[in-house]
Amino acid sequence: MNTQRIRVIISKEWMDMGKNKMVLIMMALMPVLLVGMVLGTTYFMARAPEQDFEPGAGSGIALPPEMAHLDPKTGTIIMMNDQYMFYLLLIPMALPVYIAAYSIIGEKETRSLEPLLATPISTAELLVGKTIAAVTPAVLLAWGSFAFTALGMYIIASPLIFEYLVRPVWTLSMAIQAPLFALLSTSCGVIASSRMNDPRAAQQVTALFVVPVVGLSMLVLMGRLYLSLQLLLWATLLMVLVNVGVLWLAVKLFQRETILTRWK
Repeated sequence: MNTQRIRVIISKEWMDMGKNKMVLIMMALMPVLLVGMVLGTTYFMARAPEQDFEPGAGSGIALPPEMAHLDPKTGTIIMMNDQYMFYLLLIPMALPVYIAAYSIIGEKETRSLEPLLATPISTAELLVGKTIAAVTPAVLLAWGSFAFTALGMYIIASPLIFEYLVRPVWTLSMAIQAPLFALLSTSCGVIASSRMNDPRAAQQVTALFVVPVVGLSMLVLMGRLYLSLQLLLWATLLMVLVNVGVLWLAVKLFQRETILTRWK
């Protein structure tokens, strides 16, 4: 595999990305809105009366056994933050598929993919370059969003709420799961883009990830699921296996001869 060719593909992808206003808007707005939602919710909840969080009150949430030692207000805020951390993982899920969809379908529309596929670059080199170009900014934005959220929580919340936010299950999730989600999203985007001519249709593949992640966040909020390192380990193993399978499928389905014939 020629690393120089891969670097050229990455540079080209990032230059094209800078010209796409829709992708840039998504990359700017999504992290800002999610971080603002997390910090804003915590700020106002932390300043609400204690009695609003008592069992049976409108703002009260049943705490799982692992959090029974916490007072209702602190436990509710921590559970809300746990739910919102799932939403931060939407950044490496949603952004790469937008980039990947426009990367392939956009090149089809501008007639720049056919000359690229006719060069000596291998399919593996092409996909590796496009994948790195799509995954890297999404992962960096996810990490940056988590860092800003932690900094804001350190300023506006109690030390206990901050400690729960940055506990190992979340710091490791952001460090490990964010790249895995971004890689899976990109691979699915490549598969969809190689079979479709409309980038908006290809981007709908994001729904495959959003629905189960939102479902898990709701289980956490209802106290039915407590995030532990053991659960993170099993989730990481599952994500690795799924990524391997989807990557293999992406390479198999991305047949340059078929694409050249179909898109002409």
